[in-house]
Amino acid sequence: MKRWIKKAACAVMAITLIAGIFTGCKAATAAMPDYTSVTEQPGGLPEKGKAGDMEYRVLGKGQMGSYNKPRGYYFDQLDQLNSPIFIVISAGTQTRTGGELKIKDLGMQGSKLVIVVEETKAAGDKYTGLDCPTAALEVDHAPSEVLIVSTKGEQFKKIEA
Repeated sequence: MKRWIKKAACAVMAITLIAGIFTGCKAATAAMPDYTSVTEQPGGLPEKGKAGDMEYRVLGKGQMGSYNKPRGYYFDQLDQLNSPIFIVISAGTQTRTGGELKIKDLGMQGSKLVIVVEETKAAGDKYTGLDCPTAALEVDHAPSEVLIVSTKGEQFKKIEA
């Protein structure tokens, strides 16, 4: 009788562990939000422009880096009067080269700024550095709310700068 109970308990624990691995370790996902896009077809996202009352500029690859940061986004600003605000989006530290983040679209959902990024997973050589794939948006003032989501529906959470 005791053996049967031990086997049943082990089976339940194994199933729970497997279910936790497959469901508990995934990034938060959401359906793509409804928002008023600034993208102009067929030209795509303009490098600079206006979203609602906010002026923006998409920074190019290499214009702003992120080092040893987890996956998420944060606000940064220069220590100068009237400095623009940078919304820096990090894919987190990588174990392989080749990862990339690119801002594909942005727009407004009421007073909320929505940023959609495309993420290319790292699939190159093994890598042990602290650089993180990064995308950055320069804005003239801080939005009241921000929602950053990947093209696959994964949300980026706010992290410390």
